[in-house]
Amino acid sequence: MTTRLDIAMGIDANYAPHAAAVISSVARRSSPCRFIMLHAGIDFDMQKRVESAASEQTFVWIEVADGDVPAFADRHHFTRAVLFRLGLEKLAPPDCERIIFLDADIAVLADVRPLLTTDLAGAPIGAVSDPNVDASAFAKTWSLSGAPRYFNAGILVIDLQRVRAERLFSKAISFLAEHGAALPWNDQDALNWACWGRWKEISSVWNVQRTAAIESAKRLRNAEMRGAAYKPKIIHYTGAEKPWIAGAYHPWSWLYWRSLARTPFTSDVAAKHGVMPTERAKLFARFVRRWPWLGA
Repeated sequence: MTTRLDIAMGIDANYAPHAAAVISSVARRSSPCRFIMLHAGIDFDMQKRVESAASEQTFVWIEVADGDVPAFADRHHFTRAVLFRLGLEKLAPPDCERIIFLDADIAVLADVRPLLTTDLAGAPIGAVSDPNVDASAFAKTWSLSGAPRYFNAGILVIDLQRVRAERLFSKAISFLAEHGAALPWNDQDALNWACWGRWKEISSVWNVQRTAAIESAKRLRNAEMRGAAYKPKIIHYTGAEKPWIAGAYHPWSWLYWRSLARTPFTSDVAAKHGVMPTERAKLFARFVRRWPWLGA
């Protein structure tokens, strides 16, 4: 019998279509899945539309109440939904022991099942290093000792049993509630503080950001990150230039639209953001010229 994959996401109504694209790309390659959807303001009809992107999979919808995560004032492209992953400690089903958390701004290109069996070596979390954050400066700011390593929280492998036993996400919530205004990366900063020196690094292929490919970000990447750009398993559309924004540039924008095409939301997203078929065709042509081996 194939082991079930527990996959969690945290979204609000604005990100529901993008979450459907992620779900579609996961279910196309991995099954059976149980999608644990931490959400706010997503009504029954919208839930069913999202579920239609992977109708053979199981969905558990859990509404995040005001008291479950700290208050949050929207800023830049961040909304309160970025905090929802912190609710997994208390809100995830009791039988959930190991879980993969996925942001809603990604494209999955491979079976994510290997993440389920990743050896975390006793760590509560497995993640990919974030080249965009100065880990040494973060450690100095918060008086943290040990080797400076900072992870991106968009794709996480979580030992939920250990997290619950040590109340790690509760500690992150308390830290965020006290210092939120001083945390530019919100709950990601709080999670790094709570898990400092106690997370397992996984391959960069599981969280490839645009800095792995664009020339202007060359100084940020090491050899392993450069290699990941040519064999990505998950693309992460970090930053404000999301692939659904008209005129925004991302090396792998077309992969998002390909995943979205397997959901009922393509016309909704295109109309809302003014991305016309001609622009999507240009994204496809640019992608095929540069990354033809990723088109499968």
